[in-house]
Amino acid sequence: MTPALLLGSIPHRAVSTEKADHVVPLQARYVEYLCGQCEITTAVNLHPEASVPAVWPCRRCREPAVCTQEADEDAGLIGVGSGRTAKPPKTHWQQVTERRTERELEALLQRRLSLLRAGKLHTGPSHR
Repeated sequence: MTPALLLGSIPHRAVSTEKADHVVPLQARYVEYLCGQCEITTAVNLHPEASVPAVWPCRRCREPAVCTQEADEDAGLIGVGSGRTAKPPKTHWQQVTERRTERELEALLQRRLSLLRAGKLHTGPSHR
């Protein structure tokens, strides 16, 4: 790999490799977001080439805070829920029917009932 590629690949710093032997640090873009819920200003340092999102999660209450300067229209929402609802959790019956057909479940039930009736299956804890 060439030295110019290695110098610009530091992920925790914003750098520019205009020349292979000289690294010029880039000035971070300072953006403020105002939360309407708790009225706290959240300051964010963004990469100079990064787009500015219209909302950012508040540092205190995690509610969407609005950008105090002009935001980019094409920027995605960072750290704020997209409003999609999560799928409801599956019931036990739904999970069981994913693994076995009703015919298999009926056969299993009949085997277990026959063992229980024959006294070969433990019915549970004794409370004596």
